[in-house]
Amino acid sequence: MTASIIPAAKLQVNVEDATLDHVCYQHLLNILRDRLVAGAVEGYVEATLAANPDLARPNVLLPLGTVVALPEFVIVSTGATVARLWDE
Repeated sequence: MTASIIPAAKLQVNVEDATLDHVCYQHLLNILRDRLVAGAVEGYVEATLAANPDLARPNVLLPLGTVVALPEFVIVSTGATVARLWDE
């Protein structure tokens, strides 16, 4: 079993039509450098929403300039290897 730590960060939304899950995915992708692993992380969007309760509103799109506090997060890996036909 291995663990990866996603460091805390504050990001400002600088693209139109951004959603919270997209901001979280982009942060995970920048840290983990693997889109499949970043997409498989469970609970990170919920942890980010808990750290930013003001973002829980009916409008799903984040306005430009919104600052999102991304929490520190621990990902526990079982150590199982993933077989891929092609490298990315």
